Amino acid sequence: MKEYKCKYCGEVFEKPLLLARHVRSTHKRAKTREKKAVAIGKESEQINRTIEAIGILKGLQVSPNLSAEEKKILGDVLTRIEELLTYTLKSK
Repeated sequence: MKEYKCKYCGEVFEKPLLLARHVRSTHKRAKTREKKAVAIGKESEQINRTIEAIGILKGLQVSPNLSAEEKKILGDVLTRIEELLTYTLKSK
């Protein structure tokens, strides 16, 4: 009787259909899940950087060395970034 061996883990199956089902359910879906996890990790890292940038801008905005116009520009940039961040978080 012929045996069919999985090229990923070496498990042996009697029928090619069983091998195909095993590969799809165990290995292919695992790779897809892994890719999604990496994408989510990158996305959360980007959100953390954005939040950090918002904090830096707020700190700069209260600086006594800036003129009123510069503070207004920083405030505008800050609100735009906050709006983009909330839009990004809502769209998930």
